[in-house]
Amino acid sequence: MSSSDSPKFDMKAFANTLVEDIESNRIRLPTLPAISLEALLVVNDAGSSMADVAKIISKDTSMAARLVRYANSPLYRGVNVVSSVKAAITRIGFDAVKNAILSLAMRDVFTTAFKPIQSRMEMLWKHSVDVAAKATLLAAHFPHLNKDEAMLAGLIHDVGAIPVLIKAAEYPVLLEKEENLDRVIDRLHMPIGKFMLSRWNFDPSLVDVAANHDKMDRVPKGDKVDYVDIIQVANILSHKGNQSRWSDVDIKENLACKRIGLDLIANLENRSPDDDSESELSDMLN
Repeated sequence: MSSSDSPKFDMKAFANTLVEDIESNRIRLPTLPAISLEALLVVNDAGSSMADVAKIISKDTSMAARLVRYANSPLYRGVNVVSSVKAAITRIGFDAVKNAILSLAMRDVFTTAFKPIQSRMEMLWKHSVDVAAKATLLAAHFPHLNKDEAMLAGLIHDVGAIPVLIKAAEYPVLLEKEENLDRVIDRLHMPIGKFMLSRWNFDPSLVDVAANHDKMDRVPKGDKVDYVDIIQVANILSHKGNQSRWSDVDIKENLACKRIGLDLIANLENRSPDDDSESELSDMLN
């Protein structure tokens, strides 16, 4: 078949079909694990206690182990190592458990049984973890921001790409020509991510991250650094040295980088070899 006979891809038609499928529930969107949803219901119940949450999480040995590891990570590490779910929740704090549960549940969202897109899904998760680890370290320098929320923001910032990948399985031209798939993801992942997180009742600050993290000309509403700034900078650093459009971003001119501070960014890039906090955070999420 000559190049002139190759099927052409209509991005607008694809976008319209995807939106219609989502609105009509014809596409199976990823969902949070049942144990996570159950735990979140308990967390959101004003009458619940730490013991109630611990009881739910302890029913799933995998989630329990991950929460204990979370409490022993650089986010919360103390003098002593915690070994029980109840002790982990006590260290994390009841108010922060919600973000911890969501962060630990995200790994299950970035999965697929369809092999042609499996590698892309794994790449997406790996990048999200890298951004989450960097965002956590950046947020630690701003007292008005929460490190747990910054981590979760990093994990969900590209979540809108998942339905695009799922839908792409019906379009061989996307699987055969990755540049087409990349263009579609770039164009659609933010509005779809906004839709998904709104549907999941995520906090508005996280919905804002999904909806705006790729907008380089974004003008924030307030004077303080926000989570979109944090994720945008973490994204730029994560892509540094690769062939994506992000690698061409001039850190000295980017608005988010200026707001966060060029010295802080340089310090993050030039951390001591003995500082393995970023890799520890990545390992914990994986």
